[in-house]
Amino acid sequence: MSSMLKSYFEDLEKGLSKKLAEKVTARRTFIHEIARIGMKMFDPAWSTAWTTVFVPFEILNAMGVSGLFIEFVGAMVAGAGVARPFFERAEREGYSTDGCSYHRTIVGAALNGMLPEPDLLIAASFPCNGGVKALMRIGEIYKKDVLILNSPYRDTPESIDYLVKQYENMIAFIKEKNGRELDVSKLKQSIHYNNEGREYLLEAFELCKHVPSPANSDDWKNFVIYALLSGSKEGVAVAKTYRDELKRRLDAGVVGVPGEKHRLLWVQNRLQFKTDLIDVLEKQYKANVVIDELNYVYWTPMDEADPLRSLATRQIRHPLIGPVERRLHYLTQMAGEFKVDGVINPSHWGCRQSAGVRGLFKDAFQAIGIPLIHLDVDCVDERNYARGQLLTRLEAFMELLG
Repeated sequence: MSSMLKSYFEDLEKGLSKKLAEKVTARRTFIHEIARIGMKMFDPAWSTAWTTVFVPFEILNAMGVSGLFIEFVGAMVAGAGVARPFFERAEREGYSTDGCSYHRTIVGAALNGMLPEPDLLIAASFPCNGGVKALMRIGEIYKKDVLILNSPYRDTPESIDYLVKQYENMIAFIKEKNGRELDVSKLKQSIHYNNEGREYLLEAFELCKHVPSPANSDDWKNFVIYALLSGSKEGVAVAKTYRDELKRRLDAGVVGVPGEKHRLLWVQNRLQFKTDLIDVLEKQYKANVVIDELNYVYWTPMDEADPLRSLATRQIRHPLIGPVERRLHYLTQMAGEFKVDGVINPSHWGCRQSAGVRGLFKDAFQAIGIPLIHLDVDCVDERNYARGQLLTRLEAFMELLG
């Protein structure tokens, strides 16, 4: 059944190649590069690593390893409308529907034989333990060892030293399992590309702060998967294409949502299955999602001369690591920078690290005079999507903003 996944990426790549030949857009360029990464799973020249979302892909790329994080694959199959058999398989195996559907999807897909056998399994302990547990189950299915990167909680020099050691263990793990060596020059080049792409992204997001924004709600949807391109020349090209396109729109007076009335911040994940929610927000309420929490550029430029320490520093300072006050600081900072007047939190069923701080989200935004709505929804499992109820609550929220 892994041929289905291969066909998906091949069709996606061919379709976007054709569209790009007709017209180059930032979104098409971005998804085209993601499709090409997906195709590496089936390329014998590359090793394949199934990972969780926040591992240092720069290291993987420098060792000739194509990394794909399992949450991305869960979102992909949901977007393609083929996730239900995988949920059902996982549930038959005893996985509770209270668990994260991103991870239930990937476990069900592995049990159904959809996934090609990975060469490596590498998990990071943040943002949640669910991804670690899912990869451990996949390791049982394929009889593979799982390397776990344990991220310290506190931002201290000792914590960064510890994480550097974890990365050294990861490099040794990859060498042991498939004989690939770290190319230090490639890793330093990857840090250079990361810094270059970062600058383009900062410029692109600066353009989005304009009122009205030149970007619409879907331009940056799921841009968190840019992590797969982080530290690559393709990532730099994608970031530059976004910057250039948004600048052209702004110079030409083209706006993302005509008549933009409300500017929204989206917390954590988008809904992955097909819905008309964004259309309703944009067309009926003239509301534009101008920034997503997971797209925010929070890290400082990295040092090419000390790549492992730079990568460790970036990870240890991620908003989803450490005290929740750090995350709240970044969220309220985003709200101010992007001049938002409302916040949407799809309180994804199964995401414990966000569900547990719902009240603190609301308190933090209330303190700066910005309303927030919690949507009780599963971002991947559309069986739990109550459209009518959700739209009724959104209507009341938009009236509050008005």
